[in-house]
Amino acid sequence: MNFITLRFKDQILEKQYQELKTKTIRKPIYFGIYSFCFCLNAFKILKDLILQEEWQQLYINYIFLAFMVLSIILIVQNQNFVKQAIVISNLVSGLLQMNFNEQQTTKQEYYSFGSSFAQLQAASYFVSDFLDGIIQVGGHLIMKILITSFSTHKIEALCTSFAITGSVFILVTIYICDCSSRKQFLSTVCENIWDQQLPHLIKKPFIKLSFQDTMINILQSHLIKLFPSSINEKCDGCNGRQFLRECQIDKVSLSDCILKQSDILNKTIKANYKCHRFDLRVCRYGVENMNLLVILEKIITTTQTKKFPPQVREDISRQMRINNQEYIRFYNWGLLSLILLNNHEIKEIKLFQMIKRLNKYYHNYLLPIQLFTKSKELHFNTYANLLRIYLIQIYHILIELYSKSYRTRIQVKEYDDYIELHILINSSMFHTLYQNNIFIQNIERFILYEPISKDLRIHLSKQLSFK
Repeated sequence: MNFITLRFKDQILEKQYQELKTKTIRKPIYFGIYSFCFCLNAFKILKDLILQEEWQQLYINYIFLAFMVLSIILIVQNQNFVKQAIVISNLVSGLLQMNFNEQQTTKQEYYSFGSSFAQLQAASYFVSDFLDGIIQVGGHLIMKILITSFSTHKIEALCTSFAITGSVFILVTIYICDCSSRKQFLSTVCENIWDQQLPHLIKKPFIKLSFQDTMINILQSHLIKLFPSSINEKCDGCNGRQFLRECQIDKVSLSDCILKQSDILNKTIKANYKCHRFDLRVCRYGVENMNLLVILEKIITTTQTKKFPPQVREDISRQMRINNQEYIRFYNWGLLSLILLNNHEIKEIKLFQMIKRLNKYYHNYLLPIQLFTKSKELHFNTYANLLRIYLIQIYHILIELYSKSYRTRIQVKEYDDYIELHILINSSMFHTLYQNNIFIQNIERFILYEPISKDLRIHLSKQLSFK
């Protein structure tokens, strides 16, 4: 930006600034002021014609009206002409000083009209650029001195010095205002550039937000679908707000932590959403306005599979075939679970078929589980091996509690986001054994939609794109 003229050295930036200023302030001010002036001049002409004033008293009003009509036509064709129209119209308005009837206007009316015109002219000064302001202020200064001198036939030193001093202060004020306006425009451009670059600089899912009192506003998001609670049918803003409401940090929602300005800024924090645990980072961000960035640090890659060493798998499988009569003991020891625990391969599974197979494997130790459902079969994609381990641990807990003395019943319902397995038993020990099971502790965050409820409702998640 040039220090004297205040014009941007980059022509594209200067053009953008002029277009923005024309759209936001120049057009509204121009049409507002000069619509009023048009009506005022038209009224003046009608009044003087009715009173049969000499035409010499009206020619300035005719010129002013003609120019305003012409400028409206040009502005409709090219809105950028507003800038020039403001300068020319404001200069022409200075000639109206010659149009007062000294016989019909009192001294107080002179003062009142002069103050009102100065206010309208000042409004035009401040919506113009500094260079345009120099032309207008300089033109008005010259016109005031000349018209006053010709009317009074003398040059009043006090009046002239007062006009010059006032014009200097007006120019200084216009300079400061135009400079501040351009700096604000630059900061807005910089912030917009940062917003565009954020997804490239922060290659992780994030939510940009602002907040005030009890309201949070989502400004921008990136990879929002990787956040917990994200639903494809909802917009990014809805998904972002739901995450902020339901994400927990030490049993307090993330939105409450933000609104209450808790100590969560600029550090990695442990958070959880239902069964899912992850790391978040909350940072302040912004140039003009200080906003917040909520960054999801750790995401699981759902397609990655870690296989147990093949030789170990073969040795364990051989030992299990030799000791078939101790099959259940090997499960309890977790040998099969250890083999599959790190296998995150996603497959389509048939839930009822998997439970029937487990009923068959465990028929010597537990009465077959009975399912109550309206569906013939449920198909969904999940971590197949992790689900198998999870169900095996459920069977082991039931065996420990009931053996073959009790038939377990499970009510199955399907929802949009999860499948509910409601274990219909009356045992507080089940929940205790469930919470203490090390395999379940490591698996549930991958396959469950939310933690198991106290009435033993298990929700198998259909959403697998996050940890």
